Amino acid sequence: MDEKQKEQFIKLTKFLGQVLGKQYEVVFHVIDKKGTYIAAIENNHISGRTLESSLDTSISELIQKKVYLKKDFLYDYKALVEKNKFVRGSTFFIKNSDELVGILCINHDASVIRDAICKIIDIEKLDDMGEFLSQDESSNLEINDLANVETLSRSIEEILAQNIDMSYLNSNYQLSITQKEEIAKTLYEKGIFNIKGSVAIVAKFLKISEPSVYRYLKKFKK
Repeated sequence: MDEKQKEQFIKLTKFLGQVLGKQYEVVFHVIDKKGTYIAAIENNHISGRTLESSLDTSISELIQKKVYLKKDFLYDYKALVEKNKFVRGSTFFIKNSDELVGILCINHDASVIRDAICKIIDIEKLDDMGEFLSQDESSNLEINDLANVETLSRSIEEILAQNIDMSYLNSNYQLSITQKEEIAKTLYEKGIFNIKGSVAIVAKFLKISEPSVYRYLKKFKK
């Protein structure tokens, strides 16, 4: 993605954030050879993410599996924020021919509306309308095939914790070379290494050198 195209999507992100309102988080990710990073974000109070935050695990996996070659966008899927709040997510793949150069995500926080409806149902004793609040499990999504819901994470460390048992890494337990390679392979298949800065952090957690991580990646790609 060149700088002119990047600037246009940054402006579009700000525009959508203003037009849609505070219940919609709009996030623009740039994808380049160095990795993926957030170039613009509006209404980030919904997820608490910043320009320093990482790409979400499920989106990383979609990139790894090249879903963007089959679809131009995904819409209306569940995303989890801070373990207890659901939002509705949509993702638009920004492509130059078949090359993915960016991602535009919109997350709708409908919790205020749902809370209001719940209060009305409670006040009016409309128990038989419970199904009115149920969320549609169907979706156009392949994200459902990956991990049920997307989790909006703020850091690579959080993403690692979602995919591997951190208790081993935070203890004095010595992982074998085979175990370290298996963990690295799991993270590779999840698309973690599409995230900028992930190699250094994975190397730190696995207590190996960055060149060792790159050797694993070269092996996995083959």
